Amino acid sequence: MRVVDIMRKSVVTIGADSTFSEAARLLQEHGISAVVVLAENAPKGIVTERDFVTLVANGGNPAAVTVGDRMTTELITVQPKTDLAEAAQLMSDHHVRHLPVLERGRLVGMLSIRDPVLRHPALRRVDQERRQSVQARLADAITAFAGSMPFVYLHLVWFALWIGLRLEKYPFGLLTMIVSLEAIFLATFVMISQNRADAKRQALADHQWEMVQYEEKQNEELLALSTQILDLTGAIHVLTVATEGRNDGTVSAGERS
Repeated sequence: MRVVDIMRKSVVTIGADSTFSEAARLLQEHGISAVVVLAENAPKGIVTERDFVTLVANGGNPAAVTVGDRMTTELITVQPKTDLAEAAQLMSDHHVRHLPVLERGRLVGMLSIRDPVLRHPALRRVDQERRQSVQARLADAITAFAGSMPFVYLHLVWFALWIGLRLEKYPFGLLTMIVSLEAIFLATFVMISQNRADAKRQALADHQWEMVQYEEKQNEELLALSTQILDLTGAIHVLTVATEGRNDGTVSAGERS
């Protein structure tokens, strides 16, 4: 699977001279968590909901600070034909959650960690590589069967028939069966344990991937709440100024009388 298969093609952009308040409104209106900053029709940076939260937490005024002052300028980008697993590795290596998609220097899409995939892209890459190898597929099939209880039952039936049909003279057949079953069962149970451990690790990796996507959603909700607080603060400020203006007018009229 490639980036072009799941990327968002309608990319929301903003100018470098726009304020963080304007950027926050764009994020809320479009239900996204990052906007690309354009300058001269070329991507120059990116602003995410984390940048907004950091600005507010540090006491900055979103209505006065421009995105050009706080944007991330070292863009990590991919191309539409980039393998999805490679893109996921870029996100992990650079600790980012959004990758602008460029084609010949032109912005054509956006890839987010929240874009729908059935499993973690890194795990999908491993599966794709193994599916492309005949030997790997054969080894997986043998391992899955050899590490299962049907494999144990098959050998129980086989050795029962071997002894029942007296293909070897007593006690050599029985001794052979005991030694063989001991070795087979020991190896099989070890493989069963390994398969169960792999299944647990797979479930844990999938759960962690879901948690990352859930945290991303929480960040967006926090951004929306911050925007509402900002709007409320602005409304209170306007009301306060208007009230003080009326009070000043009343005092001036009283002084004239």
